[in-house]
Amino acid sequence: MSITEFTKEQHELWETLYARQLPRVMANACQEYLTGFELLDMPAHEIPSIKFLNEKITPAAGWKIVRTSIRYTDAVPWYKQFAKRHFLVTDYMRESSEADFTPEPDMFHDMFGHLPFLMLPQYAALEEMFAPAFLRANDEQRENIKRLAWFTTEFGIIRENGERKVFGAGIISSASELDRVIADETPILPFKIENVILNEKAIWNFNEVLFEFESIDACKAELARYFDSI
Repeated sequence: MSITEFTKEQHELWETLYARQLPRVMANACQEYLTGFELLDMPAHEIPSIKFLNEKITPAAGWKIVRTSIRYTDAVPWYKQFAKRHFLVTDYMRESSEADFTPEPDMFHDMFGHLPFLMLPQYAALEEMFAPAFLRANDEQRENIKRLAWFTTEFGIIRENGERKVFGAGIISSASELDRVIADETPILPFKIENVILNEKAIWNFNEVLFEFESIDACKAELARYFDSI
């Protein structure tokens, strides 16, 4: 199958995931995501094309969306693409049995979770911090950077007018993970480098702890505290 072609069943699963997740996200996602979501205006009934995405995202924030047939891109080639402001989205779609939670990032996660944020230059600037630091880091520092990315852009929590709101794309695109956050089933600690780098990424199960920051600027400042030391 060409990576630009999808089956009727895949489009239907996109429609189902979109419809199920939308009310959760509208009620619990941060304002940055909601603003980007409105600006991007992805189709609800079919998987958006790369052409559609780039016509919106590239003029807005300078990033280019690139589709890949690799289901889980390793960190080094991933960050080499990030350094070019290329965001990779896989052509893999989860099975319907994994509708609520998938351990492997699929195209719904990539597109629905991440891409609305890339309509915003202030968010793009956050993403652009990671690749330069990663590519000049040693092996231990790279593992720490992967944890920092995991607990910010993938599973971060942000404060908004005194309320906790979902920031990470991994939570936004996962019904089960989001429901756990809403129900206060996951401990949430302050986002500090020393807290985060002690925790492993939870790929095959739910996160045992999450971290919150006061704003994107606060998140960037804390990341810079570590990245500038590399």
